[in-house]
Amino acid sequence: MTCRLLLVESPAKQKRIAAILGQGWRVEATRGHVRDLPQDSLGVEVDQDFRPQYEVLPRQANTVKRLLKAIREAESVFVATDLDREGEAIAWHVLQLADLPPDKPVYRVAFTAITESAVKAAIAAPRPLDVSLVEAQQTRRIIDRLVGYLVSPLVCRALDGSYSAGRVQSACLRLVVERERQIADFTPETYWTLDARLMADSAEFTARLYSVKGQRIERLSGDQVAALTGGLKEAVFWVGKVEHGEQVRHPAPPFTTSAMQQAASQALGLSPERTMQIAQRFYEAGHITYHRTDGADVAPEAQDAARRFIAQTCGGDYVPNEPPVYQAKARHAQEAHEAIRPTDVMRPPQDIEGDGAGLYALIWRRFVASQMAPARYVVQTVEVLAGKTHGLPYPLSFRVKSRTLVFDGFLKVYQDPPDPDAEPEENPVLPLLSEGAALRLMGWLPVERQTQAPPRFTEASLVRELEKLGIGRPSTYASMAQTLKQRGYVTLKSKRLVPSESGVALCDYLTAHFPDLFAAGYTAHLENTLDAVAGGQMARLEVLRAFWADFTPQLQAAGQAIQVTKPQLTLTGETCPVCGGDLVERSGKHGKFTGCANYPDCGYTRGLERKPVTLHGAGVRG
Repeated sequence: MTCRLLLVESPAKQKRIAAILGQGWRVEATRGHVRDLPQDSLGVEVDQDFRPQYEVLPRQANTVKRLLKAIREAESVFVATDLDREGEAIAWHVLQLADLPPDKPVYRVAFTAITESAVKAAIAAPRPLDVSLVEAQQTRRIIDRLVGYLVSPLVCRALDGSYSAGRVQSACLRLVVERERQIADFTPETYWTLDARLMADSAEFTARLYSVKGQRIERLSGDQVAALTGGLKEAVFWVGKVEHGEQVRHPAPPFTTSAMQQAASQALGLSPERTMQIAQRFYEAGHITYHRTDGADVAPEAQDAARRFIAQTCGGDYVPNEPPVYQAKARHAQEAHEAIRPTDVMRPPQDIEGDGAGLYALIWRRFVASQMAPARYVVQTVEVLAGKTHGLPYPLSFRVKSRTLVFDGFLKVYQDPPDPDAEPEENPVLPLLSEGAALRLMGWLPVERQTQAPPRFTEASLVRELEKLGIGRPSTYASMAQTLKQRGYVTLKSKRLVPSESGVALCDYLTAHFPDLFAAGYTAHLENTLDAVAGGQMARLEVLRAFWADFTPQLQAAGQAIQVTKPQLTLTGETCPVCGGDLVERSGKHGKFTGCANYPDCGYTRGLERKPVTLHGAGVRG
């Protein structure tokens, strides 16, 4: 035993860290999880305090042999799997399999960046394995297994098709289906806005009707527009109050996982899954810090480096007096990790080439901007009055507001990509106006408008909604929409998520028979409970027993209702070419298809043209 062993997750990390540590070290990769619950059975002994039955993953058999041999031969073991719950659980599973003797030194190390300084600092400051994090991961895994393996068969039998229910996945699907129903139920309302085209000396501008009889006016009827424009034909116009002020716009914090996924979608057109794949590669290459995080903290040395860089490249005016401090926006943020940032601010975007360079540029610019001074604007708000005589106004007013950038601050480096669901900002250019100055009415600009239905989710806006509701965590955001797409429950149409017929059917069934389990509120509550386990405030068994007590009555009721609710099969009038039985219409994750009525004894199937999604047909409303 002549070397120290360091265990990491990824082979890409393995090579880089081995080069950092040098002689006397051996670095091996677990290649992700090495054990899990069995695929062909429930794998949870419910009556034995929910004891999980872990087994080595078949694809990891050779990896486990190699790891155990390396552990036996090492003089000491350092486990440097990722610093989230999954990473902690991987470390625990490897050590459980190793069954180490008491005198074998084992250390848990964690770093947020794969750089020489970060790796060596972690080695110098090891910590014990965080058992609470492991308990939280196991609690989540057991609950997800109970839901998936016990609910999915009921759905398949009740809907006569191939369906899969997942605790978080199905709550995510419900958001998409309910949004689609909101759109289908939406009745647009017509309204008007009224702008006056005005001339001041030789400069023209427009001002919008703001108030009538002291009441703020945002929407008018067509009759009101006609009455106003008719009643003001003989009116004179002049400038009322002119207010000048300054507006300060502060930079956004460095990226969290969800913010990075949203910005990458809007600016680069990347899916959350693709964004995480690229970020993983940059992390393993040592270019960025750990990319699964909901924290907004930045290491002091990184802030100091950024401030020096900003002063050198932009000037001292762009460096704030004190380094900014950011708070995580998500109410459930664990803030155990730094925000996502470049490991070396002196590695600018132009130094990164090839696939994914755009994402690095976003991360780099967002981080540098987060350490810069705010942008400053001069704001002018102008009131326009009208009346029969100058100085004697009617009880109505028009208003226009302009904003002029006087110091770009962080905007010199970064601006957030536009949100496709946000209304574009209007920023008119105003002439120099003084109170009491006479104005000439050049005409009216009445605009007919309609209220808009809520937009379908994009993958980015769905991530934002999941974070807002407290559903999922940074490691799961990317997989949710991807799972729904892979299973055919949603499709992408013009970059928007649209539920399929099978997705609507699945959502309706789950909402009817498990109204709380897949609701956003309950899912968020369970996430908070798992956080409590991770923090050591709750025990795994306590959480599992409470979940089981809520879950089993719904499970039993759903099973008893299957015979009542199971749909009648529609005969096609054809016979099965394999067994001679009747052919019937069935439903699956990809829509309708033709299959043998003798299934599962006969597995003959044939494709059938998909039918359009019906949101108001049979089934329970979401």
